[in-house]
Amino acid sequence: MKLLKTVIILSALTFFIAACGQDPPGSNGKTNGNSGQTAENKTPSQPSSTPDELASAAKIYKEKCSRCHQEDGTGGKVEIEGTTINAEDLTSDKMKKIDDEKFVKYIENGVPDEGMPAFKGKLTDQEIKDVIKYIRREFQK
Repeated sequence: MKLLKTVIILSALTFFIAACGQDPPGSNGKTNGNSGQTAENKTPSQPSSTPDELASAAKIYKEKCSRCHQEDGTGGKVEIEGTTINAEDLTSDKMKKIDDEKFVKYIENGVPDEGMPAFKGKLTDQEIKDVIKYIRREFQK
């Protein structure tokens, strides 16, 4: 009986290891590390990043951005220091179409007419780029 259990466990383990090492169905093996996208359809607005970058960017987003743009990126009307602003919906098609360079300028310089503060000098260039990667990954799929 012990032998039968051992054989079943080893068989299952072997199957699991073999399955984990294979490319997903429909994959041609040319992944770029971007959520299963193939190298042929990689978009320039979604560069690869490490989990540490995204963890740090998630923390920055939560601390600096989520108060206005919400935890899920949907934005909307919010009152900040007695002023009502209508924060952009980061999940919208409009925001998905904005290239990274323009996105960086919005974050660095803010959008004073709309109540967006400037983050130049408050976030490093790399932190801003990482937050944009995070937004693209989490809210603009």
